[in-house]
Formats: sequence, structure tokens, C-alpha cells
Amino acid sequence: MTMYMKNLISACMGLWFVLSPWVFGFSDQTNALYASVLLGSLQFVGSLLALGKSGKRVWQNWLCLAIGAIFILVPNLFHVGLMAYFSFVFLGFMTILVNYANLYADEQ
Repeated sequence: MTMYMKNLISACMGLWFVLSPWVFGFSDQTNALYASVLLGSLQFVGSLLALGKSGKRVWQNWLCLAIGAIFILVPNLFHVGLMAYFSFVFLGFMTILVNYANLYADEQ
């Protein structure tokens, strides 16, 4: 999978995190809403800025990797439903994997 495609997948996951408060019905929880929208937006923008770039010096991939780790913690800090919990943990882990793969060239 090319680095371009990996960044697009990461951007789509960031967009999902932005939309998830309304999909899973926790938009009434202000802190969870802000955390999801803010971090999802940062992941979306960071992934778009990293399009076509790979390597350990691409700060956008490091940012998205860190956001993925934070998304694993988010449902533990806020009371969200079971589906939202598993969505955050699974997609947070996938965000980490995709952005970790972008840290290394495809040839290796």
C-alpha cells in the first residue's frame, strides 16, 4: 500500500472521529464532543498535510500516531456507549498502525 493511500485512510479515520459524537449519540457530553471533534480534525488535517510523505522526519505522521494513542484513552475518560468505545479503541489502534507504517519507506 502506498504512503499516499495510508495517509488517505488516516484522514478518513480522522473524519470518522469528527462525526462519531452524532453517530453514536454522545454529542450532549460536551467534553467528549470537543475531544472527538478537535482530535479528529487534527488527525484529518495532519494526514492531508502528510499526503505523499513518509519517513521518520515527517512530523504529521508522528502527530497522527500520537492522536491514535490518545483516541484509545478517550473512551476511558468519558462515558460513551459500547459501540463508540470499541470504535474509538479499534480505530485508534488502526491509526497508530497506519501512521507507524508511514514512518518507514515502502521499499524496506
